[in-house]
Amino acid sequence: MRLTTYEQEMLDGQHGDAKRISMEKLVDFGVAVDAEEMVQLSNVHHGTCVLMPRSTPEYSKYELGQSPLFEQFIEMGATVTDNPNCICSTDPLFLQHDKYEEEGYPWNHRWYKMPKVIYDAVVKGYEECKRMGWVLPMSCTPHFNTVIPKMGEFVVTVESSYAAYINSILGARANRENTVTLIYAAITGVHPKYGTMLDENRSARVIFEIDDEVKENMVYSADWAAMGAAIAIKSDNRIPAILNLPKPISNEAAKLLTACTSPGMNDPMLHLVGISPESPTLEAAFGGTIPKDVEKFTITLADMKETYEKLYSAKSDKVDIVHVGCPHLTYNEIRQIAGLIEGKKVNDNVYFWAQTDTPTYYMAHHHGEAQVIEKAGGKIYHSTCFGLLPLRDWGNDLNIATNSFKGIKLFGGQGQGWIFGAIPDLINAAVTGKFVSTRW
Repeated sequence: MRLTTYEQEMLDGQHGDAKRISMEKLVDFGVAVDAEEMVQLSNVHHGTCVLMPRSTPEYSKYELGQSPLFEQFIEMGATVTDNPNCICSTDPLFLQHDKYEEEGYPWNHRWYKMPKVIYDAVVKGYEECKRMGWVLPMSCTPHFNTVIPKMGEFVVTVESSYAAYINSILGARANRENTVTLIYAAITGVHPKYGTMLDENRSARVIFEIDDEVKENMVYSADWAAMGAAIAIKSDNRIPAILNLPKPISNEAAKLLTACTSPGMNDPMLHLVGISPESPTLEAAFGGTIPKDVEKFTITLADMKETYEKLYSAKSDKVDIVHVGCPHLTYNEIRQIAGLIEGKKVNDNVYFWAQTDTPTYYMAHHHGEAQVIEKAGGKIYHSTCFGLLPLRDWGNDLNIATNSFKGIKLFGGQGQGWIFGAIPDLINAAVTGKFVSTRW
């Protein structure tokens, strides 16, 4: 691999053992993936660590893979890169720290209570990451509140929805990365250049055209999630070019479309023709020439209806949990939810959970939407992703309703029944305890 002078100095140990160890591992990884050089990063987005003894009985349930590496560098007193052009930010974790004891949240409800030893380990990890210099938004959508990568910049992230948004909407470059090399990247500010960081791996390989009837009926965030799911299922792990999307496309639409296509594909990238910075035309999406034998699909109303139905695995219409905010809710989405739930009452047998990032949470409290949701009996919270909790311990007789294909794809295999629906139908389910679909 070709290294810059500073990268070679780090590898030689001239800038301390933490950087030396990290560079040794990054070079090894780079050789393994045939990378020719490192890239300077504008953002490293990773999860925080959970610091607990290996003897902790719940260790295997809550250790996400990166904490032993964090522990190594914490013991060394290491910090993240001091390059002011590289922000090291964090993904959600298990709970909102200041509400651990409050009932009715994902970490404390009638089927589950997070053990105190895990809460202590989460707080300890949070404090150590803060000492290392991590910025701690604890959000799966840092592009809305913490860091906004620009065209041509390089990012490494464990967050699939963020990676897809970076590539597809912002024109920066990222892979859906692993939890190991990201720690080394945070300490050095560099990472091997490979995968969708390279021009030759970013071109479209299949075409999707949105039917006019679908285009005219894209109303709810769930519609965009369902479109993303339909594209992912048909794409067969090929980067898609998508034609005939409505314009302008909202932040929420872009968020759900990219986030809910990404979990069903190997490469976190879509070419939204006429929207994505690299895809002003279909030809540009394909790197200049459209292959004559390229496969083409049309997304129809039948596809949308089929996707809604495919994402319904519950054996009944009973609803126990309504969950929205995967990826984290924007302020506009919270406004919509507050408008629909105001004056209503969440059923005593149902939990309604609205998950968002920290700035949006406080904005919603400042302007009153959070109070509306809470008065109705719902819970709004920040800094966390309920799907990281051990849902398998909650029992198999629960039905969870959501508007996120991403949530179902990533967290849906732990025994519960899942229901996919639009926000108005989810609000109605939270109030009545029964799900009735009025969409498609």
